[in-house]
Amino acid sequence: MPEYADSSRTRDETPQERHERWAWIHDTASMTGWDFGPLDGRLIADDPPWDFDQICLDELAESSSCLDMGTGGGERLIELIDRLSQARPPGQPGPTITATEGWEPNVPLATSALEDYEVDVARYDSDHHPEMPFDDGAFDLVMNRHESYDIAEVARVLAPGGMFLTQQVDGTEAQEFRDLFGGGLGDLSQQLEPCRDRVEGESLTIETARKWQGTMRFTDVEAVIEYLAYIPWDVPGFSVMPNLDVLGRLAKSSDPIEVTQKRFLIVARRR
Repeated sequence: MPEYADSSRTRDETPQERHERWAWIHDTASMTGWDFGPLDGRLIADDPPWDFDQICLDELAESSSCLDMGTGGGERLIELIDRLSQARPPGQPGPTITATEGWEPNVPLATSALEDYEVDVARYDSDHHPEMPFDDGAFDLVMNRHESYDIAEVARVLAPGGMFLTQQVDGTEAQEFRDLFGGGLGDLSQQLEPCRDRVEGESLTIETARKWQGTMRFTDVEAVIEYLAYIPWDVPGFSVMPNLDVLGRLAKSSDPIEVTQKRFLIVARRR
């Protein structure tokens, strides 16, 4: 292992060693599922005023057939299923649940983790597949947390009266990073208003539409570098070496590195 593999090692570093360590952090960062555990205590993020998991749990309790889009490694879905099982009267059957995942490294993780819960995992993401691999009206609940979607496909697989729940990351989140490292404006189409309009255009009635803005705080520049490796779409094409001057200025600051966090929530019912 390189001597600079310990990301906390800064004593007696030369500038070149520090730069090599930063590059190593970025090049070797990887997640299991959607687990930001390696950044615990180094990334402090505000929470929206709504509880998306509780919203999903309440609807899941009334559902007979549910789709969880972009399940990651299945971590969040397992927590919801466990909470639902604890609250359900003994002997009462739970809903039939299906999940999708489009990031290839996560597919076997989710398949293995969800097997004991009798949840089938289908390879799918809306950016690469024209249609979901499900019948019309197959689900009375579709849950989507931070996953891309084709609203026409969501409407197609929802049964009449079915619910669509989604919490999304606003496409202009963390603009401060793009200002620092390049990348221009974020995705203006990935905001509440245009997404709400598209939902309303697909035989869905909006029941809730909310947006929120908060702050993400990074305790050190190494946490920023690792985060940008996990979430490369925040600054497309980011790498360490062309940004040493900016990273060096951030490293010298004694204050946390703060960027804007943005979320929006849509709850809609199929007519």
